[in-house]
Amino acid sequence: MLYEISNDGAVEKEVVITIPKDDLNRSIDVRLNELQKDLALKGFRKGKVPKDIIRARYYDTIKVEALNDLVNESFWKVLQERAWFPASRAELKDMKEGDSMVFTLQFEIVPEFNVEQYKDIELFKEKPLPDELLLEQAMKYLKDQFATVQEITRPAAVDDIVTMDMTVSQGDTNEQLTKDVTMKIGDRSFPDEVNRVLVGAKKTDEKKAVVNTKTYTLHIKKIEERTVPVIDDAFARSHSLKDLEELKKKLLADAQTYEKQRLEEELKEKLSRILLERTQFPPPKSMVTLEYQKMLQRMNADDNDANRERFWATAENRARLNLILDWIARRESITVNDEEVKHLTTAMRIKADKENKSNIESYIKAMVIREKTLDYVFKHARISEKSRILSPKEAQNDTHSVRH
Repeated sequence: MLYEISNDGAVEKEVVITIPKDDLNRSIDVRLNELQKDLALKGFRKGKVPKDIIRARYYDTIKVEALNDLVNESFWKVLQERAWFPASRAELKDMKEGDSMVFTLQFEIVPEFNVEQYKDIELFKEKPLPDELLLEQAMKYLKDQFATVQEITRPAAVDDIVTMDMTVSQGDTNEQLTKDVTMKIGDRSFPDEVNRVLVGAKKTDEKKAVVNTKTYTLHIKKIEERTVPVIDDAFARSHSLKDLEELKKKLLADAQTYEKQRLEEELKEKLSRILLERTQFPPPKSMVTLEYQKMLQRMNADDNDANRERFWATAENRARLNLILDWIARRESITVNDEEVKHLTTAMRIKADKENKSNIESYIKAMVIREKTLDYVFKHARISEKSRILSPKEAQNDTHSVRH
């Protein structure tokens, strides 16, 4: 086998490989012999079908399989010789058949980089929220969780829930209809003008709101009132607790546990961003695309120009962070055993069949190793406490996390 590197980029590679025709013929003969051992045709016993009959019937299929074997074998030989770690599958761009087989492969590799100073990183930890505020938030969440919703006939007021068909137009064009939009009046994710016109609206009304150059036409279909429960001794007893005081103790304990976990997650996010800042290299596009597709899938969103502009940079960071953590894991010999992979697969209720079992196990293994690696770096960080800057709500609303 001979090869020539026609594109030697830091990430993108293109290799032209030449294989003598005799190598292909030998590979075909090997497959013919293997097929003859197990093949049974009408008039012939198993293993006794003549090779010329097998060749006449199955030659095209055998040749394709033999070529695939040679391409894969050549690909891995090039990777091994050049000490490249593949980031994507090889794509066959061109193939010519003559006295020799000449084919061109395109693929991406993991670029060379070093992670400097991943131990003893200085982190500043926010102080936990006061117990009084934690309990207040927990009580509010409990009320929201057990709130009831009932359709009403009176005019809509702030905090009522409106279901409507919404048409957004701009001039005479760009009209977009969205059916069954549900919003709570006062929701600041909608324009203030929309909130204002909904106050006092009734079922079947049509309302219009002008926001800059856009006109919102709202067809009211349903108005509902939300009622929160009274949290008292009776409510506590209905949930198998002695009284309100015992309920509050349980809520506070749960909130403190969550607060501790949240603060640790914040620190790990900061730690991840520091690793990214210290380690700059171009991530393979195939890995970025995979992270971008995962983000769209989680949000049930479409691939379009707006979403690419919004999420592509985050996908790049996630792909680069994965490679950084993989590098540290190899350096520190951080591994995961089969039992851990099996346990997590069961916990995530992932069903693997014969076709996808290997891919699923590889994905989960990589995920666990990266989380272990981040835990390792976290344990070796220097953590100091400081006053709070971001509120918990602001932290939770960060949709551009580089970790998840």
